[in-house]
Amino acid sequence: LTRCDVCELVVPICYLMYVSRGEDLQVGLIHICTFILLKLSGERSFGVSLNRPFRTKLPCDLPLFSGSHADLVSITLHKIIVNGSYRLVPLYSCFLTVVCNFSPYWRSMSLVASVKLVNLFELFSSPKFLYSSEKAYRHLALLLEVFNNIIQYQYNGNQHLVYAVVRRKDAFGRLASLTLSKAIHQCNKAFPISEKPEYDADMEDRAAQQVAAMAIQDVDESGKPVKKEKKRSNDDASSAVKTELPGRFVPTEEWMAEIRANLPLETVNRLLQHLVPVVDDMCQRKNGVVDEVEILEIFKDITMVGLLPVPHAIVIRKYQPNQYTSIWFTAFLWGVVFLRSQKPPIFDAECIQLFHVSAEEGAEGA
Repeated sequence: LTRCDVCELVVPICYLMYVSRGEDLQVGLIHICTFILLKLSGERSFGVSLNRPFRTKLPCDLPLFSGSHADLVSITLHKIIVNGSYRLVPLYSCFLTVVCNFSPYWRSMSLVASVKLVNLFELFSSPKFLYSSEKAYRHLALLLEVFNNIIQYQYNGNQHLVYAVVRRKDAFGRLASLTLSKAIHQCNKAFPISEKPEYDADMEDRAAQQVAAMAIQDVDESGKPVKKEKKRSNDDASSAVKTELPGRFVPTEEWMAEIRANLPLETVNRLLQHLVPVVDDMCQRKNGVVDEVEILEIFKDITMVGLLPVPHAIVIRKYQPNQYTSIWFTAFLWGVVFLRSQKPPIFDAECIQLFHVSAEEGAEGA
């Protein structure tokens, strides 16, 4: 981060993740790339470096955009979520955490990246995702934090994101006005009694979910751990995987209270309360024929000083080494060494134990 252009590392990582997203045999590679990005994103200088313009032509069908390396990372991770292997579901929180970590330093988001991130918000707030499991809302919490970071710290220069949020105001409004009766109705409609969720953010691949959850620690910009009163900790994330009861999730009053406490909607709501009337008035004056460029220019001239909540503290979620990730990395890397060493065969496959299982009283590790 201090001696070289880190973007020269980011580009091949994004390329490998992008072209490998649909291959089940490459899930391990994407895990490695994800943890590298998670490790780097825990540093402020990484987020600042990602503002460098991206002009490389990659040999893949990456959507065309004009922007920075931050746009490259977010567009790549969006594509993996919407068009990647189902086995990558446990990494969704890690993907969004990476974007969340560098979002306070993202000076100018491209139009493509803005639309992709808001589309993800619509996707994760849809009944099929939101009611697939008790903790599925955590993806929305991370996306809202991304939007809040940019609105609070990088409003100037990010009119594309602001406009994308305004255009999709109904998605934010539906979530803000959600009640228990609405939630139960939407859940029952999305998942009839006999139908199980196709997407389950808590139960899919328990081991991978646990590794991903245990690899993140919340700290402030000075590196000090953040004390969370109402937010869910990483230990809670692991225990949620173990204690999830079988059967379909049904919203409760406790769940409603939990999502209200964990979904930071106030900043976006304040933004919409001020900007939506401005856009509506402009459309009315011009009989509904308004050019997008005109709206973006208006957003550039509008100041949100005094209209938004007091800027929140920047929270960075750092990669946290632990026994789970250590075991995973060891097994994965030795597996690679073994598979790449078959010609000539320097290892006897019948004598190798890539995994060691030990059981202790009240605990079991692998």
